[in-house]
Amino acid sequence: MTLGYCKKPCAECPWRRDVKPGKFPAERFRVLAGTAVDLAGTIFACHMSTEEKPVACAGFLLQQGAHNMVVRMARQHFDVKTDVPLFRTYRAMAIANGVEPDDPSLRHCRDDGQMR
Repeated sequence: MTLGYCKKPCAECPWRRDVKPGKFPAERFRVLAGTAVDLAGTIFACHMSTEEKPVACAGFLLQQGAHNMVVRMARQHFDVKTDVPLFRTYRAMAIANGVEPDDPSLRHCRDDGQMR
């Protein structure tokens, strides 16, 4: 299985802490919270990719991908790098983008950081 992916966070990546929140509605982060649970079966795709051919978001791979089953099943090396600050967890990114801290959609998100 080969998984397409971005090699670095794009200029509007919601994982970037230096990007003003609000480009995407909070509801989108509620829907995508399932990508950040242990052994998730879907990826957090780059907003620049299409539904027909999703490409894994670089910020997601750097900060949350190791917990994701799709990423693990791909069994490939992801050459992803960045020098921009990223949110450490999905929960932190979602809250910064308007999701309430106690929102049920965030209940099962991994908060222990990336296992690189």
